[in-house]
Amino acid sequence: MKVTALLPAVLIAAALAAPAQDTSDVLWAKGASALIRNWLGPEDGHYLSLAAAHWHWNDSLLVGSYLIYGIHRVFEIDAVRGVGLRELEGFRGKGIFAFSRDSGMVFTYQPPFAKARYPSGELLDSFPAWPPPGYRDAVLNTATNQLLVWVDGPPTLWLYSLDTYQPVDTIPLPRQYPYGQPEWPDGRSYTYGAMSWSPDGRYLLLGLTEQWYVYTGRTWERREQPRTWLIDIPNRRLLRPITEWQNSWTWDLRSSPDGRRYVAAVGSLYLFDANFTFLRTIPISGLGSRSFDISPDGRYVAGGPGSSGNTRIWEIESGQLLHWYQRGGASNVRYSPSGAYIKTHSEGSIAVLRNVVLSSVGEPTQPVPLLRPNPAGGTVLLGPVLPGLPTLIELADLRGRVLARLYEGIPATATIELSVASLPVGTYFLRLVNGSSVTTYHLLKEQ
Repeated sequence: MKVTALLPAVLIAAALAAPAQDTSDVLWAKGASALIRNWLGPEDGHYLSLAAAHWHWNDSLLVGSYLIYGIHRVFEIDAVRGVGLRELEGFRGKGIFAFSRDSGMVFTYQPPFAKARYPSGELLDSFPAWPPPGYRDAVLNTATNQLLVWVDGPPTLWLYSLDTYQPVDTIPLPRQYPYGQPEWPDGRSYTYGAMSWSPDGRYLLLGLTEQWYVYTGRTWERREQPRTWLIDIPNRRLLRPITEWQNSWTWDLRSSPDGRRYVAAVGSLYLFDANFTFLRTIPISGLGSRSFDISPDGRYVAGGPGSSGNTRIWEIESGQLLHWYQRGGASNVRYSPSGAYIKTHSEGSIAVLRNVVLSSVGEPTQPVPLLRPNPAGGTVLLGPVLPGLPTLIELADLRGRVLARLYEGIPATATIELSVASLPVGTYFLRLVNGSSVTTYHLLKEQ
């Protein structure tokens, strides 16, 4: 369906009178030190690194946890303007490792995994002694307030409660081979590799290294093979070895908010259902995805190859690549709480990206409509929509003020064609109401 007479004259005039806006899909990207320059001494920038950048419990703030001369310092940053707001003095020397599920509480770097009030920095609880004997690695889950801790000698995976700071249980480990060095000449063994724990606390991907000796005709050589095992943490069950990929541990594991989908990054993205049955792969060219996140509505995944590339967005169900940012990096990718923005950061920089593919309201009954091309200069296609249902398409500025009604009626086909040629260059919101389904997009208008 092509829409030719889209804008009443008065609305055309209003849209043309609107000031030109930033055409970039990147809201801002800045050096980590530039954001807090007002709080730095003349030489501090030479001894500064960004340990973490967290979304606040809403979209308005980012919280940067810095190391300056080896001392943890924490700053609030305006997430929309990219401006440092204040230093949280109570976190000096502590830092913020993660935000808790409970509003007003965070976990610190020092003491490790201690609970503290936000924004005062007052310590609430911590481990009486840290690290435990034989400590090798730990992974925190903020949804369950639990910590998994791997210790050697003998190898044990402990589950701790961060409500009590006491061990709750041990998690079963693969015992096909002993742990440690393989016995010469024909023994095999495991050593610890890595852990990835889904944000909902349900599944753990445990990476181990299998080791053995091979005689080459001249000498015995030790060989190694990464192996990954799937563990059900709530039920304390070792489920199965992972066979969907070989020769690599998992870089990250994420879960959709409704628990229906799990995505693992091992170069490409591997999609699983709620029972961790393999569904499909989302191939990624280049170096693959090392950092990614699932959108709050569970429909999209944003990620990329760390600091060596930029963030992309895929639709989870189809695996279709929807958008590829041309700057902003792809390290430590995280959606904002509402899903309107995407944060990336490295040790030396932070970027906030506009989420060009925004979340929808309502339960989808068909594939989510796509807006293409985007950026656009003249004509865009929006679909598939459900024909025969009352449909409204509105154009708004970035403050949410409606500039024009692009379409209102009952479409006869699944695709609506819109002309945006008369719009000034800039960034807009496009809001689609198709029956009871509401979807919002960022529209990037170019020459």
